[in-house]
Amino acid sequence: MKRIVYLSFIIFPLSFSGVAAQNDTIVINNPKKVTIVTNDSLQRIIVTGKEDDDNFKYQNTIQLVDSNYVSTTRIGRERWELIPSMKVGKKNDMKKNGPSNDLSAHLGIGFTAPTKADKQTDFSTFKSWEIFFTPIQWDHHFDARERNTVSLGLGLDWKNYRMTGDTRFTKGYDGDVVIEEYPLQVSPKFSRIKVFSLTAHFEYTHSFDKDFWIGFGPVVNFNTYASVLTKYKMYGDEVKKLEKNIRQRPITVDWMLRVGIFGVPLYMKYSNDNVLKDGGVKFRSLSFGLYL
Repeated sequence: MKRIVYLSFIIFPLSFSGVAAQNDTIVINNPKKVTIVTNDSLQRIIVTGKEDDDNFKYQNTIQLVDSNYVSTTRIGRERWELIPSMKVGKKNDMKKNGPSNDLSAHLGIGFTAPTKADKQTDFSTFKSWEIFFTPIQWDHHFDARERNTVSLGLGLDWKNYRMTGDTRFTKGYDGDVVIEEYPLQVSPKFSRIKVFSLTAHFEYTHSFDKDFWIGFGPVVNFNTYASVLTKYKMYGDEVKKLEKNIRQRPITVDWMLRVGIFGVPLYMKYSNDNVLKDGGVKFRSLSFGLYL
């Protein structure tokens, strides 16, 4: 216990006036709040806010492992880490120069912009969206600095492809989705295709530093549900038409690219597969947004 407290005063001397770094010394001016959490094997120091930056966050963690200590420092990036990660595995997985494992959860929020679409489609990109949630992801870091990581995750995905023009999706007699014009007396609102999927993904990530990283890998979508929803007004009344069993492809693969630029986590996914089976409207899925 005394060793941890002693190390903290070596690694984290505080002076109160901006932020400057000289070797292993961090100087933070006018912090808004300083929190120190200590137990038998860990000490964590969290500084929130600094001069001219209320959103600044500094975190230093010291862990005592087999008579050695592991020190982890992060500055600022926590503002994007809305869902925390948790270390798993044996203590010797977390030695200073060894690999480590995390369990984490992630949320993606973005827009869809279909490609290779039939000419009569008129998708509205910024009115079409994607939301996906990965409640469990296993991350294996090959080194203590977490520069090289492979990840396996299981999750849920909702994709929405929307048109707001003069044409709509509808389910034909053979079950295929086709495009047709609205009747003349109708005032269109929107027509959309929604697909729900169970997902499994694999990814390799390389971190160049705390503000820049890149990851790439496949996401396998098990598309368990899809529907067409059309809304319009006819003679002043709102009409809502929902059609299910629209013959979506049962399995598709997205290729996901993730990048962190100045700590901002972004993603883009693209699939070589058409969303619907042959015979229906043809388009492929492309989406992009924030990966938290």
